[in-house]
Amino acid sequence: MQFMQCHLSAIRRTGFILFWFGFTLFSSPLHADIAPLEQSHSLSPLEEYVYSANQAAHNLSVYRIDQKSGDLIQLSGSPYKTGKFPVSVKVSPDRRFVYVTNQGSDSITGFQVNNITGELTSIKGSPFSAGHYPDAVMISPDGRFAYIANEDDNLVRIFQINQQSGALLPTELTAKTGKHPISLMISPNGRFAYVSNFDDNTVSSYRINQQSGALIPSGAAAATDGNPIYAAVSPDNEFIYVSNYGDVTVSAFHIDPESGALSEIKGSPFESGMRPYSVTVDSSGRFVYVANWGGHDVSAFTRDAESGALTKIEGSPYLSDWFPYAVVTSQHSKYAYVANNGSANISAYKINQETGQLTPQLHKSFATGNGPYSLAISKFGD
Repeated sequence: MQFMQCHLSAIRRTGFILFWFGFTLFSSPLHADIAPLEQSHSLSPLEEYVYSANQAAHNLSVYRIDQKSGDLIQLSGSPYKTGKFPVSVKVSPDRRFVYVTNQGSDSITGFQVNNITGELTSIKGSPFSAGHYPDAVMISPDGRFAYIANEDDNLVRIFQINQQSGALLPTELTAKTGKHPISLMISPNGRFAYVSNFDDNTVSSYRINQQSGALIPSGAAAATDGNPIYAAVSPDNEFIYVSNYGDVTVSAFHIDPESGALSEIKGSPFESGMRPYSVTVDSSGRFVYVANWGGHDVSAFTRDAESGALTKIEGSPYLSDWFPYAVVTSQHSKYAYVANNGSANISAYKINQETGQLTPQLHKSFATGNGPYSLAISKFGD
């Protein structure tokens, strides 16, 4: 454990792509069920899919969620080849396209989603050049622009998305960030963007030009605790939550509705767990979940809708498997899924929709490729 933490710290300035090799000598998948392979299936109006970017396997796993059990059923054809060291995956708002950042290939892999089977095919022209060490991809809510955070270039690159083919078209637009930008978030209303700057201990704020997609800085960067890494905006567009990997906390900020500038709320930062990595707000906006890399667990909070304050849920934190990196929740907050980078699997939990408490599923985890790093959820229909 001590070796792995030191190794990760040593490579932070050159990216995360070497991390898996730092600990794969000591770990192997633990208690992971092989996700059943789906032979033939047509999409129904209410289905949801989970996408897992597998950093050390250089591929993308795709699963259908069984709505009755929460189990993950791997699609035929999965996993799909990406570039080297994929670390971020996002789905377009219309669910037609999937994009993966390949940190080791300086590229973005684009896929088109078959609207009958959910299977993926490569977008013509993919992979797309994305600058040095692309670490995050985010799609605007209207589906017109893709934003790429380049951690060693200290900037965000902006692409137009071809609405027919899904191809990424480079623009001359960029936005400066702080040092070592890791994550990139866009508010659900599409007005503001936020970047976590790992080495600066800040979050940068931007207004989004609705015509060009350009990012316009909105005030000074907001200070966080040590090494902010991933962030999530609440569904009501009023608050943003930032996990601080260098501490044991989550910073919370109110979003100014006019400028998008951030102001830290009372009580922030809130204590989470060891090495908090990923943070998500459920679709109802009532609960916040944090994957704690160093604690091998997940912290759960209730969220006050008016103040944005977090209160730890009874029973939190909940055990995951080794080195959880990402946490996501399903539509209507029925299930939560956690990518365990160190054990090559995804943990599944049922969410108590009254309290937010997590209950591990009967099948506690589902196998992925090596080093699952980023998760995304997509649903079909309303």
